[in-house]
Amino acid sequence: MTVQAIDIRVDDVAAATRFLSEAYGWTVLTDDPRFGELDAGGLRVMLSTEAMVPWAQAGGVILHHYVDDVPAATARAVEAGAVLLRGPLRTDWGTEAAYLEGPEGVIVDLCRDV
Repeated sequence: MTVQAIDIRVDDVAAATRFLSEAYGWTVLTDDPRFGELDAGGLRVMLSTEAMVPWAQAGGVILHHYVDDVPAATARAVEAGAVLLRGPLRTDWGTEAAYLEGPEGVIVDLCRDV
């Protein structure tokens, strides 16, 4: 069994869906004002304003997106409006990484194994 999807609460689903597609190249599967869904290379990222259970804004979640070229992917994300928090840098655990924040505080680590 594998985790195949993650649902993140956001206030502006359309803006977050558009941003994640433009910044990281994720494929939009559903683009609705109340629910967005993207394919992030085999992981479905769902964006919702509400759920079947009580929930709050995401906190303490980082999406790790593996890419071939961290600097190029970082430049693309920044051009789309992401805020570079740190990097690109080499980590002590064997990756090259850049941490970026987009709308609603969604943080993505663009990384590759080195």
